[in-house]
Amino acid sequence: MAILSVRHVSRAFEGLIALNDVSMEVEAETIVGVIGPNGAGKTTLFNLLTGFYRPTSGEIWFEGKRVDGLPLHRIAAAGISRTFQNIRLFSNMTAIENVLVGSHLHLSTNIATAILRLPFTVKQEKRAVQSAVETLRFVGLAGRENELAWNLAYGEQRRLEIARALAVRPRMLLLDEPTAGMNPGESVDMIRLIRALRDDLRMTVVLIEHQMRVVMGVCEYITVLDHGEKISEGRPEDVQKDQRVIEAYLGTGALLSEGAS
Repeated sequence: MAILSVRHVSRAFEGLIALNDVSMEVEAETIVGVIGPNGAGKTTLFNLLTGFYRPTSGEIWFEGKRVDGLPLHRIAAAGISRTFQNIRLFSNMTAIENVLVGSHLHLSTNIATAILRLPFTVKQEKRAVQSAVETLRFVGLAGRENELAWNLAYGEQRRLEIARALAVRPRMLLLDEPTAGMNPGESVDMIRLIRALRDDLRMTVVLIEHQMRVVMGVCEYITVLDHGEKISEGRPEDVQKDQRVIEAYLGTGALLSEGAS
């Protein structure tokens, strides 16, 4: 059963069509890749899924409910969370503080109860801290809870951003180029983490990625965009042989050769 259904979605900006009649379905507990050249509309799609943009036309359904047009916080509360291509951490806050920021949707405290330090408030805060510690451990940052975000290595910052996204308790996680800027070893570790998200947390993962070794190594299904249109979709072994996909990548066989290596 599809957890996400994108139905004939288009998005235009002052006459410029960023996405044109794109449809796709994502099955629950799968790892799906969205690929395409720069300017293909991949990030626009993510911005539509998370409510940052509204479709010019079309519909977006998540777990049987229509979500396009909802404000960002309601889409997050519905179970969709994301990371960004450019890391967006609070650099002067600690790792655990960054994760706690992401958990605010599930706290019922307010300014008054926080000031009064009511018992249920204290209990909620303790649970949130314990959950944040467990999340940091899951992404491989055990023992780094009190390290300032800007002191973490680049790969660790990427993991911290995922941890913060997990604090929202999503059922679907959108990863925007999770291995961007990573060396081969860090990329392999990220692949393991992405698999663990699905295998251990039973989460649905949709990722934008330019490294074809990562896409072919972790994704079970791929959607390909080019100039705002879907040109191919299917299993990795089928997509990488699609002539339209090969032509979209500079008209060479680079995609096929890289994916096969």
